[in-house]
Amino acid sequence: MGVLTSWIVPSLGCFLSIVRHFIATGEVLAVRSGQHLGDLNPLPFAATILNCSGWVVYTVLVRNWFVFISDVPGLLCSIWMTFSLYPYASPSVQNQLNAFIVLAALLWCVLAAATMVLQEHSTQPTVVALWGWTVSVTQVLLMASPLSGLLRAIQQRSSANFHLGVCAMGLLSSSLWAIYAMTIMNLFIAIPNFLGGLLSCASLLVCFIFPRKPAATPAQQEADNVRAAVNAVQMG
Repeated sequence: MGVLTSWIVPSLGCFLSIVRHFIATGEVLAVRSGQHLGDLNPLPFAATILNCSGWVVYTVLVRNWFVFISDVPGLLCSIWMTFSLYPYASPSVQNQLNAFIVLAALLWCVLAAATMVLQEHSTQPTVVALWGWTVSVTQVLLMASPLSGLLRAIQQRSSANFHLGVCAMGLLSSSLWAIYAMTIMNLFIAIPNFLGGLLSCASLLVCFIFPRKPAATPAQQEADNVRAAVNAVQMG
């Protein structure tokens, strides 16, 4: 492994990952200041708690400081963001957050029990594989939400919910981690970052192909026509 792929690439990946974790800080502070949640959804931040906490445990097992340094700030930031938004969420969203956090804790408890059994009756590589596959598959499943947003954007022919800079940062970050994962031959890091890179590419294509302005639905178009007619009558 050269210095470029073994040190510089993962270091840049760490930096971009940390920046991405804190990118919504301004929106969270605005919610705390205005005491109104608005359109901000706290569930992805709770999902980040699950994702980052799993990676922290995995990196302890494999002693990978790069992934550890990139996920610890994400874990702390996502906990702060989730509980900062919780008081302003609707009761239904609060119930979803409660259920998600309890189920996430249950998952880690089950894995902890399985880890103790494997440590007694199996080998360390088996324990690493257990956590590696768990965090890798978990991160892939958490990509279902951005994927659904991508499909919705294609259906509506609008990129209003996508930010070009964030998508480009996601592509660069995933690419750096994928290169590093291939360098150290780590399948668990490679799989989610390869898929994340593909998702970021698709998001960038949506940004370039479709306009930022949300596409009006037939009902919205009809309402706009009625509103225009009323304004015309009022103006004489």
